[in-house]
Amino acid sequence: MKQKVYTLKDFDFKPHGVIGGAVQGMIKLPNNITVSIVGGGEMGRLYGDGKDTFEIAAWSTDTGDWIDLGDDDAILRYVDKDKLQIILLDLSRK
Repeated sequence: MKQKVYTLKDFDFKPHGVIGGAVQGMIKLPNNITVSIVGGGEMGRLYGDGKDTFEIAAWSTDTGDWIDLGDDDAILRYVDKDKLQIILLDLSRK
């Protein structure tokens, strides 16, 4: 069976609940990993512009445990769309 390739279009984007002008998108992968991406907003408080770059975090939907996304960090900053696809593919294979 062919592996699904996730993109920004798969995320359900809404206005960020705290930071005005920012967006947040979430997706739950079939392997029970939830991925959140945020960006944009006032005063550069998020690590991404919400259009071309994003701040990414992921956790186990079952346990709530954060998933290390690299460099011993659960959050990646200023991730572009191409890198996002690679991260989503890696997460979907866990």
